[in-house]
Amino acid sequence: MPLHLPKSFLLFVCFIFGNSYFLLSQEKKTFWQKYNPEALANRRLSFVPVPVIQSSPETGLRGGITLDYFFNTDEGKESPDSLKTRDSFAWIQALYSTRRQLVIEPFWQIFTKDEQWFLRGRGGYLDFYERFWGIGNETLPRKEYADIFYARYYFQGRVLKKVHNRFFAGLNYNYSHIKDIELVGASPTLFGEAVGTVGSIVSGIGTTLSFDYRDNPFSPVKGWFLDISTTYYSRKLGSSFRYKEFQLDFRKYFRIGKKDFLGFQTLVHKTDGDVPLLELPRLGSPNIMRGYFTGRYRDEQYFASQIEYRKPFGKLLVGAVFASAGAVGTELHKIKASDLRYTYGTGLRVLVNKAKTLYARLDFAVSTEGDSGFYLRFADAF
Repeated sequence: MPLHLPKSFLLFVCFIFGNSYFLLSQEKKTFWQKYNPEALANRRLSFVPVPVIQSSPETGLRGGITLDYFFNTDEGKESPDSLKTRDSFAWIQALYSTRRQLVIEPFWQIFTKDEQWFLRGRGGYLDFYERFWGIGNETLPRKEYADIFYARYYFQGRVLKKVHNRFFAGLNYNYSHIKDIELVGASPTLFGEAVGTVGSIVSGIGTTLSFDYRDNPFSPVKGWFLDISTTYYSRKLGSSFRYKEFQLDFRKYFRIGKKDFLGFQTLVHKTDGDVPLLELPRLGSPNIMRGYFTGRYRDEQYFASQIEYRKPFGKLLVGAVFASAGAVGTELHKIKASDLRYTYGTGLRVLVNKAKTLYARLDFAVSTEGDSGFYLRFADAF
């Protein structure tokens, strides 16, 4: 069921943020000296509470607060150029949407000294709502769908050891508990033989290989990235369903001239076994296949590729155009050309911190089937 937050709670959050903002801004500088766009873009980030406003077709408009913490474990180095360790960061956010969706989740990405170990993870609680058109490529029309309300507790963690340079290998663990599922406007035949329609617990462990040769994790303009993971979900680990999962994420970036560049990404998500309904791979997201509502198509296997061209305009603005193609199916080799879906769009990025090369982005994307959406997020899509 959707969670109804009392107005007093929302006012309390606004009060806490307002006082935090006031205390942080008590310096002997004028408002404009400290908060003009260029000053903000060059500000050092450490531990900062900031308001968040996001938008996507899945959530509508949502807002809240996030606490961001940036640090570096390579202590004792006076010059950033002499650091052997990339910056680490962590954040925790609490967001509430116009569709009464509540999300509370932390995220962390930590490099130990000299990058001997790489720790990454996220988790949290969601009181969420999503739309369901069916499984596979033969689904309900775009404007006809069932509503699914549910609560989810989840954790995803990795512990990786440096093998060579920026190549890491290690273990991953995933846990997801989905409960309190409510189906609205759904015919029993819509779900077919899907499992997990009344709830699910999945718990799995596996291996990860990660290569990260990008120049920047937030807005790369050169280099490449490859992440491959395999996870096995077993009843011995507390999972109520047994299946295996394979994921691949490859990205490559090319400079064009001195400032422009192209980015490419290919994503593959395969599952095999008794996969619960809400754990199936889904097409559409704020990052790839933008324009489609997340879950517009879902099945046991999914792949997508995208290309994005970015062009700077002055010091603070970057324009972008992008296009993507993807498909779902029971087997990747059985996917036909007619199963492919396409999206394209354009967007604008605004530099919010020069030291971290961190942008806020606003994208508008459409699909060849008539879906569309606005996306407001921090950091580039990939």
